[in-house]
Amino acid sequence: MRQRKSYRQELWLDVAGEQVKVLLSASVRKSIRLQVNSDGDVDIRVPVGTPKSDVLTFVRRHESWLSERREAVKERDRKRAASVTLYGRELPIMESALGEFLVTDQQVWMPLEWSQEKRDKALDKWQREEARLCFTRLIEQWWPRFTKPGRERPVLRVKRMRTRWGSLSKKGYINLNLALLSLPEDLIELVVVHELCHLEHFDHGPGFKACMTSCLPDWRARDKRINQAGLMLL
Repeated sequence: MRQRKSYRQELWLDVAGEQVKVLLSASVRKSIRLQVNSDGDVDIRVPVGTPKSDVLTFVRRHESWLSERREAVKERDRKRAASVTLYGRELPIMESALGEFLVTDQQVWMPLEWSQEKRDKALDKWQREEARLCFTRLIEQWWPRFTKPGRERPVLRVKRMRTRWGSLSKKGYINLNLALLSLPEDLIELVVVHELCHLEHFDHGPGFKACMTSCLPDWRARDKRINQAGLMLL
C-alpha cells in the first residue's frame, strides 16, 4: 500500500455482514473520498502511499452510511424493474399481449413473451433516442447565447456516466448523461447550460458563476435539487 505510483485495485470487504466489492484508486490527492457507484459497489480514492489499515479504518467509520447508500441503490433497482422515470414522472412497465414495445404518456408496454435481455435493450434504445431529442432541443435553444465568430457548436454525445451529469471536451464534444432523462426538464436544462458556460470559462470560478447567473438566475436552487437527485441516480 506504500507504492509511489498511481494504481487501481479491486478488494472485497465485509460491510454490515455483506461481502462488498471495493474499487480502490490511489493517485496524487490530499484526502480519502468514498462513494457508492451506480452498481452498488464501493469506490474509494486515496492519496498514494495511504496504508491499508487507514483505508479499512475509514470504511469502518462510514459503514452505516455505506449500508444506507447501498440499500438506496437496491431500492432504485427494484423500482427500475417495475417502472421507468421520465422527466420526473414514473411510468409503470406493463406486459402486453401485443408483439411491440410501446411508450405512452401513462405507461411503458412490453411484449409478454420478451426475455429480460430483450426488454432491457428495447428500453435502452428508446431512452437514448428520447434523450438525444431532448438534449438536442435544449442545446439548440441556448446556442444563440453562446454563438461567437470561430466557435463551433459542440457535438452531442449521450453516455452513461457514473459520477457526473455532463462534461465538455476540449475536442469539441458535449457529453450528457443518459440518466438525466429521469429528471425534470428544468434540471436537464441546468446541466446543458452548465456545460455551455464552460465554452467561456473552463473552471468554476467567478466568471463561470456569472455566466450561469446571466442565463439562469435560479441556477443555485436548481443545483441543490440536482445534487440531491444525484444521491439516487449517480
